[in-house]
Formats: sequence, structure tokens, C-alpha cells
Amino acid sequence: MNAATLNMPRIALSSAQRTLLLLLALSLLPIAIGAGLYFFGWQPGKTANHGTLITPPVAVGLDGVKGKWSLLLVGDSGNADRLDELRRVRVVLAKEWQRTQHLALDARPAALADLPAGTVVIVDPNGLAMMRYPPGADAQGIRADLERLLKYSWIG
Repeated sequence: MNAATLNMPRIALSSAQRTLLLLLALSLLPIAIGAGLYFFGWQPGKTANHGTLITPPVAVGLDGVKGKWSLLLVGDSGNADRLDELRRVRVVLAKEWQRTQHLALDARPAALADLPAGTVVIVDPNGLAMMRYPPGADAQGIRADLERLLKYSWIG
């Protein structure tokens, strides 16, 4: 250290200035943590949905699914028990049941051709398949996901 640095006066912060700096640091801390998590690629270990999200959503190409949230049973329309489960999922939705419909498809659209028979697909009111469930998936999980979608959806 030289003599010039030893003779520099120390800047004293008043109590109000320390409080202001502390508030500024505390308000920037969540932003810094969020940016760090984003840039290091952190993803939550568990998600709230029960089905598998289809990313990006795929256009189904059926006119009958536009305007309502649709539960499609793909390639297994002869399964009366599964169709009844989907009907009951709609009934449990109470006041939101009018925003939904359930359909069974024997002839699969090209977008859903690779799915196994018995797969349930949720299609949004724009006609995009956005979530799928494997054959035999629990109807309670389908209901929970559909309720969440209807709660936060501004379309359909």
C-alpha cells in the first residue's frame, strides 16, 4: 500500500443509507437466483400434471374438436368401460362440463397415428393435442389435469 491509499478518508454510511442498500440487495436477490437457475438449466424434479405433455402441441385436424376441451379415446372406441370413465370425468367437472366433450376415434388422424390403442388425449379448443395418457391411466389423474386446465384457460 502506498501513502495515497492510506490517507484516503473512509466513507461512512448513515443508518438510512445502510437500510436502503439492504432493501435493494434483498429485492435483487430473487432475480439473481432465478437467473442463475435459468442459465444453469435447472428443472423441477416433479411436475403437477399426471399425463405426458405433448411438446410442441400437435394439430389434430378434426373439426369436431374445435371450440371445446376434448377427451379423445384413440383407437379403442369399442371399450365401453373406458368411454364410461371419460363420461364420468366430465360429469364430475360440475359447472365446467359444458366446456368439454369426450369422443372415441377408430380412424386415427395422422398426428395421432403412432399412439397405442386406448390412449386418452386432451385436445384444447384450438384443435391442438396437448396432453396424453397411456392406456389404462387413472381417471382421477385425467380429471385433476382437466380441472386445472379449465381453471386457468381463457379459451373454450
